[in-house]
Parts: sequence; structure tokens; C-alpha cells
Amino acid sequence: MQISHLKISNILGITDLELSPEGFNTITGKNGQGKTSVLEAIKAATGSGHDATLLRKGAEKGEIVLVLDNGMEITRKVTAARSTTDVKDGGKKVASPTNAIKALTDTLSVNPVEFLRASAKDRVKVLLESMPIELDLEHLSKISSVKVSGSTGLHPLALIDYVRKQVYDDRTGTNRAVSEKDATINQLELAMPEAPGGVDGNEEELRAKLEEASVTRQSEEERISTKLSGFQKESSEKTEKMRSDAQTKIDEIKAQLELDLQAERDRIADIESKANKQRQINNDKFTTAAGPIREALAVIVANRSAAAKREQALVTIKQMQDDLEHLKADAARQTKALNDIDAYKSELLATMPIPGLTVQDGEVYRDGVAFDRLNTAQQVEIAFQIAKLRAGDLAVCCLDGLELLDSERLAELEAQAEASGMQVFITRVTDEEFSVGSK
Repeated sequence: MQISHLKISNILGITDLELSPEGFNTITGKNGQGKTSVLEAIKAATGSGHDATLLRKGAEKGEIVLVLDNGMEITRKVTAARSTTDVKDGGKKVASPTNAIKALTDTLSVNPVEFLRASAKDRVKVLLESMPIELDLEHLSKISSVKVSGSTGLHPLALIDYVRKQVYDDRTGTNRAVSEKDATINQLELAMPEAPGGVDGNEEELRAKLEEASVTRQSEEERISTKLSGFQKESSEKTEKMRSDAQTKIDEIKAQLELDLQAERDRIADIESKANKQRQINNDKFTTAAGPIREALAVIVANRSAAAKREQALVTIKQMQDDLEHLKADAARQTKALNDIDAYKSELLATMPIPGLTVQDGEVYRDGVAFDRLNTAQQVEIAFQIAKLRAGDLAVCCLDGLELLDSERLAELEAQAEASGMQVFITRVTDEEFSVGSK
């Protein structure tokens, strides 16, 4: 439906205006002559609530009448105190004019000019409001492994992006853990000692040999001591006998006795010297025999300790490798979830009235290209497609603020407006008097 007749009285900058617009309508004139007032009046006729500022200064009552091409007539009256709206359909007054208007239009249509100049955030908001999607929460929960609630208040596309970001962040954490675990395993493998040699020797046998050598030494020590004691005892007995025998001849043989005693002392000293040498030989034999045994024993003890550490390192590495495999499996599962989410989103978007349009990271995209990177024709085309979606049954679009566009966008916008199939009202500042042209 479109507007077939428009009447405005005492609204904003308009005293009286009546016209029968066509598909493409251009409102021209100097600044302050009421060009924008025409657009605001059309919007106000399909609006709700009371706005006293619509009333022309000095007037007591203002009125806007829209006659649609299906015969429906909308009348909005404004005073300083209140605003009323009446709707007639087929000449009969409609009982609920507010509901009738809501069924026709979404406050006419979003202004494509405002959409082109809007921030990325506002463009996303308008797009999501214009593209209702029925989301299968159970399916989304299943493919993402994230519990999804329908009470988030988010638009389905925004909810899909929210879930995807959650899975993506989880996978990022998993991949970081994989890298850290892999690095730790490498460090452990580099620091792990080589497998030591000599660990397989018989420690008890070597200890027994060492004990045997010690017993041999002790036995030899006892033999030497016993023999020495025998010589000492023999010497003591002989000395005693000589003393006894020489007692009577002590004076005569004193000098000889002294010589004999000295000789005996020398003989014993020589025997003791030989005994000490024999002891040294015995100790040297023990040291020679025990040294290799001690070294072998020390090697076994040290290597066994190194082997235990190595075994523990191998156990730790095996555990970390198992953990690493679990983490890699989690990362693979999360990657599949991301792919499934993207596929589900693409499946939903394929049913949308504007093909290829989606929302990513808070920005509108078309076929993978951000809105601001699209060429002018594509940007304007999208703006009008959204305007048509928002217009509802009353396919009317009011374009104001064209002077804020560059020449390329302005030309493309006018071309799209004429080709859109919508009834378009455009304002343009000129040096001539106020006029409305239609084609």
C-alpha cells in the first residue's frame, strides 16, 4: 500500500498543504519552508502518543490526513493538550486505530540515509530488528556443547555469535594448554638424564666380596699378632732363663749380658719391623681388592638413583602426553563445534529476505565483506532492502538529510529509491520556493 492523498494543516512549518503523491516525490525549497515538516507529518500520522511540538506555532489545532490507495483513511488531530487518531476502512470507523496502524507500518520505514550514516552498532541493531529468525536452541546447544537459554534477550544472530565466541574462547584456551603442555614435555625430555650403565650389577655380591676382603685382612692381622706374641713370649722366657742362669755370675758376665740383651732387642725390633711391613702389605692388598669393589658399588648406587629419576621422568612425560592427547581431542571437538555453528548460521541466513547479509563482531557483513568496505551501490541497495523490510504493508519511505551525502552516494540513493518499488518522499534544498514534484 502507498499514500494516494495527503493533507496537512497547521503542522510544524506547514499551514495548509494538500497533494496526491506518486511513487517518487521530491520536496524542494529554501531552508525553513517546511520540507522536513512534510516528512515529519507523514511519520506523525502513523505514530502514537502525544507530541505538542507538532502543532504549528500560534495555531490551536493541527491535522494530518493520509488516504491510502486501498481506501483506508488515517486522520491525526493535534492540540496543545492532546492528540487523537481516527482510522476509517471502507468508510467505516475502525474500533482500534492504534492496532490498525501497527499492522500497516513500522513507523513507516527506516530512513536509508540514516542507515548509511549510522554507526556500526546502530546498523546492526536495525538489521537484527528487521530480520526475525526462529532459532532451534536445542540444536545450537547440541552442536556447540554450550547450554543455551532462550531468556538471554539477544537476537538469534547475536545469540549464535555469543555462543560461537564462547566456543572460540574455549578452543583458544585449549590450544594454549596444548602448547604449554607440549613445551613442558619437550623441556622434560631435554633435561632427562641418559640411561646410565652398570645399573644391572649384583650389589649384594659386591658387598659380599668387600666383606670377604675385610675378613681376610682381619685374619692376617690376627695371624701376625699371634706370631708376634709367640716371639715375645719366647723372648720373655729366654730372658728370664738367662737372668736365672746368670744370677750367680752376674758380675762376671754383666757386660756380656748387656751385649746379649741388646742383640735380643735388635732381633725383636727387626721382627717388629718385618711385622709392620707385613701389615702394610696386608693393608695394601685389601685396598687393592676393595677399591674396584667400592667403585663398582658407588656406580651401581649412583646409577640406580639416576635410573629412578629417569623412570619418574618417563612416567611424568607419559602422563603429560596422555593429557596432551585429551587436549588435542578437545580442540578438535571445539573446532568441529565452530564449523557446525557457522554452518547452522549460514543455513539460517540462507532463508533470510536479504541474501548474504549477516552480523560478525558487531558489524554488518555481506558475503564476508564488512559494510563499510562495500561499494556505494551495494551499501545503498542494502539500506533500501532493509527499509522495505521495515516498511511493512505501507511501503512508504521518507528520505531527509540528503545534503549530508557525497555526490556518489546521493546519485546511487536516488536511483535505488526510484527502482525500489516503494513510495519515496525526498527533501532537497534549492533557491526556489517550496514545491512538491511527483513522478
